[in-house]
Amino acid sequence: MKLHVVVPTIMTNPQQEFDCLDQLVSHFDRANLEFIVYFVANFPIQEFNEYIPTDERIVKSISNLPFSISRAINSVFESIDYKDEDTLAFVQSDSFFNNPDWIVSLLDVLNTKELNAGVIGVRPHVSSNQIGTPIDFKGKFEIHPVAWSDGVMFFKGEVYRKVGGFDENYFGDCESQDFCYLVGKQGYINYWCSDKNGYFGYKNRAASFGSKARVNKGEFLQKVEASRKYLVEKWKI
Repeated sequence: MKLHVVVPTIMTNPQQEFDCLDQLVSHFDRANLEFIVYFVANFPIQEFNEYIPTDERIVKSISNLPFSISRAINSVFESIDYKDEDTLAFVQSDSFFNNPDWIVSLLDVLNTKELNAGVIGVRPHVSSNQIGTPIDFKGKFEIHPVAWSDGVMFFKGEVYRKVGGFDENYFGDCESQDFCYLVGKQGYINYWCSDKNGYFGYKNRAASFGSKARVNKGEFLQKVEASRKYLVEKWKI
């Protein structure tokens, strides 16, 4: 089994994002995983162009569609050869974990056949979500069946192939929610892995939407609002 992880970026905080990449490599190596981390910019940015990966398993590319996380993710998975049993992932570039074994535990959830897991995430959302009764996972943490979860998103190659990828009508927001809904329609169960006991030590250093775009902020916010309306219309929520 191979792990393919996409980290999209618009280089809001370059050094923080480089640190995120380095932590991923360190934690994946600790778990003895076979992996590639794909660092994807929406368009050419100076700091991205100048960045030299600290590990040969960090691969840079440009998706050429501004503000589109969906295109960044799809551009990678459409271009690589992955197997149904491989694990694919989308990790936000401001995600950090104090527990270096977080990846082992998330993969354990994903690979537990009885759970019929679709997407595994670490961040809960109240809006347009249904959070189910918690399930104790091996005495380490609780998992909740949910309509959607993100922050990091792990799923099998088979799941991505069945869904057909991320909807590229979204820009800057709602693509993760939509993908999870599509996965649920395929009969899988999505799970939020709770960090209420601090097991993962998950930190999301997210900026406000208004500060995420370094250029064309007005256009970015308009696209975010349009994406939210599109989600409501598509799913009648």
